[in-house]
Amino acid sequence: MFMEMGDFSSGKKNRLFWILSGLAAGLLVLGVLTAVFLPLWVTRWLGGDQFRQLASQQLSILLKTEGELQPLEWSSFTVFSGGFTSRPDSPGPWLWEVRELRTEISPRLLLDRILRFPEISIGELSLTPGTQPTLVPFEKPASVPAEKTSSDLFRDVQIGTVEIRSIQCKPSAASAGWGVQGLQISAQPSKQQTDFHLRGGEIMTPFSWLGNIQLGGAKGRYTDPTVFLTSLDAKSPAGGMLQLSGEYTPGPTPRAQGRATWDGWSIPGGKIGVGLFDISARMSGEFVLQEIRQGGPVGQGQVRLVDARLEPGPGSETILGLLAALTGEPRLRGCPLNTAQAKWSMQPGLYDVSSIVAEAPGLLRAVGQVRITGQSLSGQILLGLERNLGSKVNALSGGECFQREENGYLYETISLSGTLENPQNDLKAKLTSAIARTAVRTGAQILEKAAGSQGGGDAAKAAGQILNSLFGAPPR
Repeated sequence: MFMEMGDFSSGKKNRLFWILSGLAAGLLVLGVLTAVFLPLWVTRWLGGDQFRQLASQQLSILLKTEGELQPLEWSSFTVFSGGFTSRPDSPGPWLWEVRELRTEISPRLLLDRILRFPEISIGELSLTPGTQPTLVPFEKPASVPAEKTSSDLFRDVQIGTVEIRSIQCKPSAASAGWGVQGLQISAQPSKQQTDFHLRGGEIMTPFSWLGNIQLGGAKGRYTDPTVFLTSLDAKSPAGGMLQLSGEYTPGPTPRAQGRATWDGWSIPGGKIGVGLFDISARMSGEFVLQEIRQGGPVGQGQVRLVDARLEPGPGSETILGLLAALTGEPRLRGCPLNTAQAKWSMQPGLYDVSSIVAEAPGLLRAVGQVRITGQSLSGQILLGLERNLGSKVNALSGGECFQREENGYLYETISLSGTLENPQNDLKAKLTSAIARTAVRTGAQILEKAAGSQGGGDAAKAAGQILNSLFGAPPR
């Protein structure tokens, strides 16, 4: 009896062993089949139109546009696409053209339902303004019922790093006049913000005094919809150095604040002046951007000119030449300036340049302020000549010009007017009129003495006619 019970127990264990062995073999076969056919199925699905449409939808939401990916080419979990292009009628703020898009997708996407892109590389990115050039909240397009099941497959989309080898964006109203070309960027996006690092390329700016700059490097972050620029180092084609920082929020009423400092920067056009004289130099200084109003930026700064030299400018050739002739000092036609600086502020359509100081010690000194409204020019400059030189002009003008003495200079107040293209000043008229009156009086006296009491009136009249032909009729 005991033997029968032992045989029954042994047979039960054998059957259990074979059942478990069969299950293990089945699982092994299922695992092998899964390992063989699941990647094939996943790869086929990932390369199909359904996944491409889903990826296009996710990318459109990320870029605030509407567009389509070109066909995907898969190699294991690495995918390549010719690019992504916004539809011309996309309602977003920008139209995107992405070329040579390559990335990897995490093989766990079917297990954790998170679509992961560890690194995305882009060959070239071009931006043009869309149908809504201001940044507005982008509404996700409604999905058709057939796509809902596929969309629900993913709980989240995560991107590790985005590398772009070249970015192109022409200046436009949508970019507030800024543009870039040949720019490289590395970005690490997240739900809260996107950190970025820029390298190389050229930046087109909306400021004529700044011009285009060659980027060395920049760091910052983007927290929708504001761009925060932590630091930017750049240089001009001529070698000037520039540093920028600040923030910018686009929209119907854009907001911006920032600071710029520069050293050894070339003056736009090579010279700076107000019609009375021009100064060729390089400039250093700083500018604080306070806000952006409709029509342009608002801010203030100061500038210092380096290696400055006084030269004849529009409307001043006659003035400098006349002063040089009257004083016998050829340096007035062109001389180095030891000091040349000013403060300035700007707002849409208006530039105020104040605290102007330009000095060549022992020769001349100019102080004053200038206002530029649109293309119109106005202002006042106090021009001082060294005491001996100013005394010569004062004597020749009958004591009418360069009368006030201060710190070794004789000063004359000059009013500026006209336009940037045709600047005017009243110094020439003052000098010629005063000298004409002095010359007429002096010439008449000399001729009267030479001619005696008889005929003196005719001699004075003749002298006046000769001097009038040289200087014009003196005002009464």
